[in-house]
Amino acid sequence: MSLQIRQIALYNSKGEQRILNFSLGKVNIITGKSSTGKSALIDIVEYCLGRSTFNVPEGVIRDSVSWYAVLYQYKKMQILIAKPTPKVGQQTQSQVYFEAGSKISLPPLSKMIPNSNDDTIQEYLTQLLGISPNLHIPDEEHSRDSLEATLAHTRYYLFQKQGVIANQDVLFHRQQEEYMPQAIKDTLPYFLGSIQEDRLKQVQEYRIAKRELKLAQKVLEENEAISAESTSRAKALLAEAQQAEIVSMNINPQTKEELNNTLKGVLEWKPSFEGGVKSDQISALTQEVYNHRAEYQSIQNKIDAAETFAQEEQAFSSEAGEQRLRLESIKLLDSEMVDPDKCPLCDSKMKIPLPSVSAINGSLVSLRKNLEIVDRERPRLREYIHGLQVEREEKHKIIDEKEFALLAVKSELDESQRISDRNARAARVIGRISLFLESQAPLIGLSSLQRKVNRAQTKVDSYESQLDTNLIDDVQTSIMSIIGLDMTEWARTLKLEHSGAPYRFDINKLTVVADRNNRPITMSQMGGGENYLGCHLITLFALHKHFIEQHRPVPGFLFMDQPSQVYFPSLSLYKKLEGKPEEINDADRIAVERLFDLIFSIVEKLSPNLQVIITEHANIGTKQYQSALVEERWSDGKALIPKEWIEKE
Repeated sequence: MSLQIRQIALYNSKGEQRILNFSLGKVNIITGKSSTGKSALIDIVEYCLGRSTFNVPEGVIRDSVSWYAVLYQYKKMQILIAKPTPKVGQQTQSQVYFEAGSKISLPPLSKMIPNSNDDTIQEYLTQLLGISPNLHIPDEEHSRDSLEATLAHTRYYLFQKQGVIANQDVLFHRQQEEYMPQAIKDTLPYFLGSIQEDRLKQVQEYRIAKRELKLAQKVLEENEAISAESTSRAKALLAEAQQAEIVSMNINPQTKEELNNTLKGVLEWKPSFEGGVKSDQISALTQEVYNHRAEYQSIQNKIDAAETFAQEEQAFSSEAGEQRLRLESIKLLDSEMVDPDKCPLCDSKMKIPLPSVSAINGSLVSLRKNLEIVDRERPRLREYIHGLQVEREEKHKIIDEKEFALLAVKSELDESQRISDRNARAARVIGRISLFLESQAPLIGLSSLQRKVNRAQTKVDSYESQLDTNLIDDVQTSIMSIIGLDMTEWARTLKLEHSGAPYRFDINKLTVVADRNNRPITMSQMGGGENYLGCHLITLFALHKHFIEQHRPVPGFLFMDQPSQVYFPSLSLYKKLEGKPEEINDADRIAVERLFDLIFSIVEKLSPNLQVIITEHANIGTKQYQSALVEERWSDGKALIPKEWIEKE
C-alpha cells in the first residue's frame, strides 16, 4: 500500500481538535451543504504534503484554525505532517512539525513546535515512496532546464478540485498554471515507468563515455595528422641540418625509416671547438700600437724641429757670409781683431771712441764669432738628425709588426665568432629534430589508438540504444495502449458520448481522445459536463491502476471535489441539495449511481492500494454510498469548523 490519508486534524488557538478519520484502501465520502468547508480539504491536504502556498479561502476556517495536520499511512508506518496557519497578510508558510513512527497519536497543541520544513518533507517523502534519482533532459533544440521528478510532481494525479473535475480544457490539478503542462509531460513518463529507474545513472555514464570517445578520437586524429605530415616535416628538418653543416649535402635517404635514422644520427652531433682568443688580447695589442705610434710621432716631431733649425742656420750662415764678404772686400772686416780705439772706416787713432764706432766694432766681432760657431756646429746637427731618422725607421718596423699581430688576432676572433654562430644554429636545428622525433613515439600505437576509439564508440552506441528516445516512445506507446483499454471499457460503463470508439489519453496534448473511424474527437469537442467528468475519471483511475499494478512511486489516494455536480440542471440547485432521493430526477439519479458504482468497483478491485476521498453536495441513498460516509451529512450547523469554535471567537 502506498501513501494514503488516515486523519485530517484541525487545531484552534486553544488546542481543541477537529478530527476527520478516513478508511484506508476504500471510498470515503463527505457530503453536506454549500459553505461547510468541504472544498477546503484538498487545499489542507496539499498544504500538509509539502506545498508552501496556502490556498484556504479567507473566512471562518482561517479565522478559527491555528494548525492543520494530516496523518498519513505508508505501509506499516505513520507520518504526521502539521503546519500552522500563515501569518496575517502572508500566503506562504514552510515551517513543519514532522513525526514518523509505527503508531502516532495526535500531539497536543503545546507540542506542535516546527522541527522541519517543506523542502525536507518533500525530499523525505520522495525517498520514502521510492522515487529514484531521475532526470528528464530536453532535446537539444529546447532551451528549458532539465527536470527531476519528485513527490511534488505526483500531486497532478492526486487532486481534482471542483473547477477542474469537469473542465473541458484542463485534465489535471494545476494544469492551467504556467509551466505546469510541460512539467507534467516531462515527469509523467517516469511515473508511468516508460523510463528506466536507473536512467539518470545511465545518462551520467553515457556522458562520461562520450567524453572518453571524444578524447580518444582527438588523440587518434592528432597522431594521424602527425603521421601524415611526418615525412615532409622530416625532409624539411634534414634540409635544415644540411644547411647548418651538420649533415653532408650528399646524404639523400629514400625511405621514412632511413630518414628517421638519419635524423637520429644528427642528435650525436658535437659542437666545434671555439678559438681561445680573448677580447683583452686585442685591447693590449691595440694599446701597444697606439703607444708606438705616439713614440713614432714624437721622433718625427724632433726630426722636423731639427731640420727646421738646420734650414734656419743655413739661411743665417748664407746671409752672414754675404755680409762678411762685403766687409772683407772693403777690408772693414779682416782677420785681425778689431781695435776699438781705431775708426773701422778710416783706421785713425781716436782718443775717445765714439759710441757708434764701438757698436760697429762689437757687431763685427759678434758676426765673426757666430760664423765660426755655425761652421763648427753644422756637422753635429746633421749627425743628430740622422740618428733620429734611424730611430724613426726602427719604430716604423715595430708598428708594422704590432699591426700585423693585431690583424691576425682580430681575424682569429672573427673565426671564433663564426664557429659560435654555426654551433648555435646547429643547436637550434637539433632541438627541432629532437622534438620531432619525440612526437613520433605515439605513432607506434596508431592501431592501438584506433582500437581504443572503437571500444569507446561501442560503449557510446550501447548507452544510446538503452537511452534511445524511440525505445522510450515505444514503451510509452505500449503503456498508453494498455491504459487506453481500461479507459475505453469504463467510458462504455459510464455511457459517455462516442463510447463506441476506443478512448485514449494523449500525453502530448494532455487530453482525452475518442478515436472514431473518420476522425479523432478530443475531450473539448465532446460536449456536455457528463463527458468532461467521465474523461477525467477514466483517465485518473486508469493512471492509478497502472501506478498500482506496476508498483510505481505515486501516493495511493485520489481526492475529488463534487463530481456529481454535472448531473444537476443548475449549480444553485445542486448547492441546495438536502440529500433526499426525490431531489434528483430518475435519469440523473441513475447516472450518478452509475458513476459511484464505477468508482466503488475500481477501488474494490485495486484494494487496498487505492483510497478515494470525495466531497459532495449530493447524498445518494444507496447502501454502498451511505457506508462510505465519513460523517453524517454536514448541515444544520455541522461543518468542518465546529460552531463552538466560531461562537468562542
